[in-house]
Amino acid sequence: MPSIKAPGMKKATTLTVAVKCRPLTERERGRDIVRVHDGKEVLVLDPDLSKDYLDRIQNRTKEKRYRFDHAFGPESSNLDVYNKCISSTISGVVQGLNATIFAYGSTGSGKTYTMVGTRDDPGLMVLSLHTIFELINKDSSSDEFEVNCSYLEVYNEVIYDLLEKSSAHLELREDPTQGIVVAGLRSIKVRSADKILELLNLGNSRRKTESTEANATSSRSHAVLEITVKRRQKRKYPNQVMQGKLALVDLAGSERASETNSGGQKLRDGANINRSLLALANCINALGKQQKKGLAYVPYRNSKLTRILKDGLSGNSQTVMVAAVSPADCQYHHTVNTLKYANRAKEIKTHIQKNIGTVDTHVSDYQRMIESLQVSF
Repeated sequence: MPSIKAPGMKKATTLTVAVKCRPLTERERGRDIVRVHDGKEVLVLDPDLSKDYLDRIQNRTKEKRYRFDHAFGPESSNLDVYNKCISSTISGVVQGLNATIFAYGSTGSGKTYTMVGTRDDPGLMVLSLHTIFELINKDSSSDEFEVNCSYLEVYNEVIYDLLEKSSAHLELREDPTQGIVVAGLRSIKVRSADKILELLNLGNSRRKTESTEANATSSRSHAVLEITVKRRQKRKYPNQVMQGKLALVDLAGSERASETNSGGQKLRDGANINRSLLALANCINALGKQQKKGLAYVPYRNSKLTRILKDGLSGNSQTVMVAAVSPADCQYHHTVNTLKYANRAKEIKTHIQKNIGTVDTHVSDYQRMIESLQVSF
């Protein structure tokens, strides 16, 4: 089958930006400084209790207020987040649209919990996979579906295949029709959500994680789970294939060495994590400026992470960014920085359209067509 192209009308849409605040943990001693109002507004209180009324009215307070598409307090579950801002996006994947979902935030803010979750509170990855197969199984048409899965990580600016036991270093390639592709990345055909979850758990067991002062199991790499759904319409267009792609991204968290008490390899890992996240933040800033002031250079090539996420940030994709924040007063600066980036991401526009291609026709079919045309003349 040739490459899938995306003809037809493009529809401009902005990134959906949601904020999810986790509960205070037992080891955190301090105030809860994050408040969520009306499911959209996030208020960050000044961590300094000594500020008086005069300071506040003269704007000497550090209190910050932001508004997003969705905001979820500590009492919200992953299912709440999924139902309100993810489920409608996932349904489009079965109809030939691309979607990207990623969580952004500092180390210990709850990104991996949001994306992967637990048995009692499944994450956005798990819920999305179940929805895809539920939609396929409920489909009343005679269409044929094929689902493929790949899983990679970016660790210290090197790409590894998490579905291979001993993965070699993989390279990014620019394909004129498919865009950015990872050469040699394994793609496995799957028939159920349970099989993908099995592969997800296998891949997660191979991810680089370390214990830090901020998090007992801190992710030291960025992981991208990609699901491709090919749909052949047998009744209407037997030679036509729609292909939807879902990218589920679990980013490593930004961190300060002084807070995570890191040294040696952990310190080098943290520096590389921060470098790639800074590249992502710079891309978000540039794309936000692009919408307000016109053309702006977007530095995708500064990191392999940003090259992989290029389609999700500005290409043919419905994209949801979940900003994960901590309510602890000691995390004030991390929380505000995350909310600033999330606020800029609201300005980013993508252009979505269905990915439609054609199935290769057998050579003999072409020969018969040529013969019939010759006879007609």
